[in-house]
Amino acid sequence: MKKLLPIPVLLVLAAVSWAFYPKAAPTPEYMELSMHSSAGKPILVMISPTGEVTEEKLVTKTKGAYKYQAQLLVKLNELRAQGWTVVQMQTTETSTPDLQHPLLGPDVVRTATYLLERR
Repeated sequence: MKKLLPIPVLLVLAAVSWAFYPKAAPTPEYMELSMHSSAGKPILVMISPTGEVTEEKLVTKTKGAYKYQAQLLVKLNELRAQGWTVVQMQTTETSTPDLQHPLLGPDVVRTATYLLERR
């Protein structure tokens, strides 16, 4: 009987230690959120982890240079509440002259892109 007791004890110890064995980290999901502003008409584009693309035209009644960026910030806060974190942010501004109307100012396109991650 004394020789049979260590075998169940070792089996229980092995099972308990296996329960605390580190598990593989879940694979992260990524989403892209970007705001394109051309000729004062901003569009919010969201690309989900499944590849679904949704576009939303931003409309506001407030005045000021940052009126649409406030709506973008509200959307980012909603996504953060759902567990998303901003991994990377990039802004670009592209100026394209209008060759048919050279006296008019160039077309300026501003883009703010956010890469979001959820684990």
